[in-house]
Amino acid sequence: MVETGSTDTDCEEVLSVTSIIASERKITICGWPTDVVLIDHCNAKHADEESALRQSSAIDNRSQRRDCCKPHTLLLFVPGNPGVVHWYTDFLTQVVERLGKGYAARGVSYAGHGVGEVIVGNDDEHSKTDYSGNREDEGKNPKLRNMKIPWTMDGQIQHKIAWIDALIDDWRKQFLSNSKSNPSKETPNFIFISHSIGAHFVQCLLLRRPDILAHTAHIIHLMPFFRFDPPPLKSFMLSHAASWYEYVVPMMTTLVNAASVFPRRWIDFYLERHVGLNCPKGRKIALDIFLNPKMMRNHLVLGLQEIRELPEMPNDVALRLIGDICSTSILFCGCPDQWAPLFHMEDLKLLQRNSKVPHNINMLYIEELRHDFVVHPEMIEPVVRFCLNSIRVIGKGLNVGDTFRLQDVKSKL
Repeated sequence: MVETGSTDTDCEEVLSVTSIIASERKITICGWPTDVVLIDHCNAKHADEESALRQSSAIDNRSQRRDCCKPHTLLLFVPGNPGVVHWYTDFLTQVVERLGKGYAARGVSYAGHGVGEVIVGNDDEHSKTDYSGNREDEGKNPKLRNMKIPWTMDGQIQHKIAWIDALIDDWRKQFLSNSKSNPSKETPNFIFISHSIGAHFVQCLLLRRPDILAHTAHIIHLMPFFRFDPPPLKSFMLSHAASWYEYVVPMMTTLVNAASVFPRRWIDFYLERHVGLNCPKGRKIALDIFLNPKMMRNHLVLGLQEIRELPEMPNDVALRLIGDICSTSILFCGCPDQWAPLFHMEDLKLLQRNSKVPHNINMLYIEELRHDFVVHPEMIEPVVRFCLNSIRVIGKGLNVGDTFRLQDVKSKL
């Protein structure tokens, strides 16, 4: 269930406008206020129009969006964990701007991931719920939200499906209100872009919703974490941490509480000089979210479940089912990457040679990239180019959502 109301307008912020409108909003999805980002080409043709847009208030942004160009394709972005979409706004803006008119992007944070109690949950919601999202007083207090949504993979997948249903409705209202066609039946093409565990969420939601898959022209996975099989030492450490989650989660949240007594500038200096986060915006977001014990708890409870429940081997059945409908591009990085190491790409190529997974899965390895590329400005450009090349290969304006295709998808799933 998605609820929209006054929070949409009140929380919306115009981030940048040239020929692009990029804005951030909060909408309520499955009972959880969630950060989303919308990036569109606008119809402003002259510099004075653009200047007027740039100087206008956030409240006026709703009317500005009515001047957006109708896109034939929406890029749907699902981030990794921690699932805060603000990290990726600049990256997605570059992709949309360079693809040109006809493309727009929509991105979503995870339920429970962000800044503020309304997003991460309150004391009662956290203290009265076990790490599986179950409460002893289930149903007795309707004011307490369902913690299975932010704390479990299944809950996050439900959250993303509800988001997509909502943005389809929003797209129809924005661009088809005056159309002679039946707006309830027209849907844009989708290209999914995911990062890390977002790849698993995209894979699952497409298998659950053949109608969404039928409108999907292409999938781009960036350093996909859809199997847990890191190098041996990392596997040992992470597996034990995930098994002892009932102790690890409170220990880490206690450390966050302790760290919050230090001045932010000290922690910012540490993140820049010793962790290597050389993006000021990225560090600010990191400080905002990780100095909040409840946000840290949401991040860890979900992340440790990912480690416990993801399969060790690639899901070749899912790759075949999706590959029968659309192609996929996958980017792997160096460093090395414990979540999507190079040998995962080699395993997929072996499966391709043995005809176990489709040949329309294209893979690329870039040694210089890191898994957390988005907080390293110098690494954004090669990832943008990878996305652009992947999208341009399939062409634009693909008619992927016709009735025959939907019937074909349903028969294969």
